[in-house]
Amino acid sequence: MTIHFICTGNIYRSRLAQAYCASRGVPGIRVVSSGTGTALNGGVPIASYAARMLRTHGLEPFAAPAFAQTTAELVGSSDVLVFMESEHCEFCRDWIDPLRQRIEIWHIPDIGAVGPDEIMPKVEATFAKIREQTDRLLATLGRP
Repeated sequence: MTIHFICTGNIYRSRLAQAYCASRGVPGIRVVSSGTGTALNGGVPIASYAARMLRTHGLEPFAAPAFAQTTAELVGSSDVLVFMESEHCEFCRDWIDPLRQRIEIWHIPDIGAVGPDEIMPKVEATFAKIREQTDRLLATLGRP
């Protein structure tokens, strides 16, 4: 079974979700992530605040080494599609097979415009929600 996390740039939300889910070490589950607009991420491999969160939680070994663009092939080869926002689901609409694939939209917004002192508290809150939603997803798949 492949779980695919999708956001915009694949440098923050989906990468954190991928690393956390992979860290759970659930047998039979492959985890990937991608971004619908990786051209918009400025070419950075991962956001500095996401990299910091991975280090803080010991998740660096589980993180993808680089960002990936969302493609029809990636979407089509996934069993579970987790979209961080509805716009990401809309981007992939023509590639989704709702009879075969499970689809979830988590409504986790991007970092947005925040001051330097607000970044890490916001990232911590986002990552807490990602962990909670990932744990719930794995439980509903019968894979705690």
